[in-house]
Amino acid sequence: MWKKYRLSEVFKQLHIEHITIQIFKKIDKTPNGNYSIFIKLRTGASPSKVEKKLEQIAIGMKMESVSLERVTRNRFKLVFRNTNQESFPQYPQESTSLGNGNKVMAIPFGLNADGYQTRLPIFTPSGGTVTLIGGLPGQGKSSALKLLVSGVTTSNDCIIWFDPKSGADASAYYNRVHAVVDPINSEPYRRILKFLLESVLIRNRILSSGNSIMSLPRIILLIDEWYLLSAIAPKNEQAEIQTDLRRLVATGRSANVSVILSTQRPTSQNIDVTTRELCNSRVAFYCGDIYASEAILGQPGAENKSNPLRPGEALVWIDGKLDRTTLFKVPDTLENVQPFTNQRNIGLIQLRNQEKELCKRLGLEILD
Repeated sequence: MWKKYRLSEVFKQLHIEHITIQIFKKIDKTPNGNYSIFIKLRTGASPSKVEKKLEQIAIGMKMESVSLERVTRNRFKLVFRNTNQESFPQYPQESTSLGNGNKVMAIPFGLNADGYQTRLPIFTPSGGTVTLIGGLPGQGKSSALKLLVSGVTTSNDCIIWFDPKSGADASAYYNRVHAVVDPINSEPYRRILKFLLESVLIRNRILSSGNSIMSLPRIILLIDEWYLLSAIAPKNEQAEIQTDLRRLVATGRSANVSVILSTQRPTSQNIDVTTRELCNSRVAFYCGDIYASEAILGQPGAENKSNPLRPGEALVWIDGKLDRTTLFKVPDTLENVQPFTNQRNIGLIQLRNQEKELCKRLGLEILD
């Protein structure tokens, strides 16, 4: 209660008006000594007026820093921190809580503003997920992809990595992922998209017959630089690639197919609203303008210049909840996956053979 009283006095001294401190809302304390106080903006107040005086508010509350985060339309929380985190938090060594055995469900991604761990779901009990990652170059997108891929290297999942740039990031995982790195020819990407759509049809047919697909390897498709995937294709093929990708995103979940889409050019032209709304998780690094933030998150925030996201920080939206998150530092053991795991990737031919074998055992016909 003392903190709320002190905050009201600070507001008076700084002439910040038309704000109600939610007295009966419990102060949200965190493991690292930080805390949050919830406020409500009334008519006449605006978030920008509060953001301009965040430094003075932090001084008045005798804290190192403070940030303003939206909770609902007119309700916010002020997050007070004791120290500025200048280095990335260490990646957790224990991974036993990520899933059962080789079935990884969520990946440790970073720490949120309250000091709690943020985990990106890769799979859920009901099937696959879709993750969208975007932001300006040099803000941490490559590190995010490494964390996600490294988190599933010990699983028995089939991992496919599209990298139409150069394949530099995928090279460390060559023995664990099926990497497609052609920067000129779109045919390899089109062929695999068709293959995955066929797998979805086969698996959904098995499910519709009342049987389980749990014995089949799960599939993870990672697309690094979504924009380039269709840009390298001839104009008459670009629409086909985008259509196949939308179909995979829309129908792959029940078939245990997860898709991770990444781009450094987030615009409403290359991130359509339909695809974004199908994403369980959205990660926005610092963006150049409000339109780029809205293209990724569906709302502004990642373009904020008064309290900007630093390299390695992102706004993470998971099933409707938005958190400012500092990414884990990518450990050396994950940078070079060779000594990290002896698990080798499942080839596409082997994957299709397993699907055909299951159909054969169940007495289901399959078209070649």
